[in-house]
Amino acid sequence: MSTVETAQTEPTSVPATGGRTPKDMALSLGVLLIPVLLLVLGYRLFYGWDAAVTVDPANAIASAGRASFAPLPAAAPADWQTVTAKWEPGVLRIGYLDPDNNGARLVQSRTALDALVKDELDGKAQADGETVVGTVTWQRFRAPDGQTVLARTAGNTTTLLIGQGADLTGLAAAVAR
Repeated sequence: MSTVETAQTEPTSVPATGGRTPKDMALSLGVLLIPVLLLVLGYRLFYGWDAAVTVDPANAIASAGRASFAPLPAAAPADWQTVTAKWEPGVLRIGYLDPDNNGARLVQSRTALDALVKDELDGKAQADGETVVGTVTWQRFRAPDGQTVLARTAGNTTTLLIGQGADLTGLAAAVAR
């Protein structure tokens, strides 16, 4: 009779990391991060990282005109950029950047002046006198967060210019008709 010997094998244990070392993980992350960094750098090189995307507000202003808003805003000063323009039923909104990249926005509505200022600044603006720009008198408001508002009602339209750090009087001189 022959004896058959059976070999007893000990179970091998797999490390909790699945056999991956920190070096393997670093290489995997590098393979993922390199294309992402190349995409970001390519975007910056070819599309201008810091350049604002400008829009033409003509369609939004024309929509406000069809809704009988008057007076409609004129073009912003030459060195300002128009970055948003939107007509929502009853409200015209145009966003601007001044040459120092400070933002300002124009809001026009048929809402009463005090109610519109309250809505746009969460009821936190306080009256702060008047500002005369050319022949137009604007009411001035200040908000606790540093925003300034120039407001006026002309015709059937209330116009607000809202900004922080931007030259709102220069904007008012350009857009007021």
